[in-house]
Amino acid sequence: MKVILSDRAYCAILAETLEHRNTETGGLFLGICRDDICYIVEAIDPGPNSRFEVAYFEYDQKYTQHLINKIAGLYKSKLGLVGLWHRHPGSFDIFSGTDDGTNAKYAALHEFGAVSALVNLDPEFRLTIYHVSKKCTYEKVDYETGNALIPAEILAYQDVETYLSQMEKRGK
Repeated sequence: MKVILSDRAYCAILAETLEHRNTETGGLFLGICRDDICYIVEAIDPGPNSRFEVAYFEYDQKYTQHLINKIAGLYKSKLGLVGLWHRHPGSFDIFSGTDDGTNAKYAALHEFGAVSALVNLDPEFRLTIYHVSKKCTYEKVDYETGNALIPAEILAYQDVETYLSQMEKRGK
């Protein structure tokens, strides 16, 4: 498996890491996986009611579910939840027991498993991405960033006419 991150998704990871550089933080990945490539289009922030501690992090579940539904619907392609990322302190770039449970939950949602990434600042930014199988085994995978590497139809937004047409149909 290979992972391609959109410019927007990569920048979202960087921005969230910068905002919470003294604690753990994280986010969720929206995208499409096909032909052994996972295209990550969006990285959703963890939400205002998340727990951010030096060695622990917890998502704001209501907020993230809300954003997943809203943002995925903006695209012509059906984006789905394909994985998650979070920051570990220092150079700690393996998953904890708590992480294993979370990764197993997300991997069980899809036939391909899930993508899970760790961010470290030791002292430079480092992103390590793993494919998580349905059996919760980890394989480190290569990644690239850039919109030019993602098929145009995956990045395409819904058009105005589609929304207006749906509103018109509901108004009748």
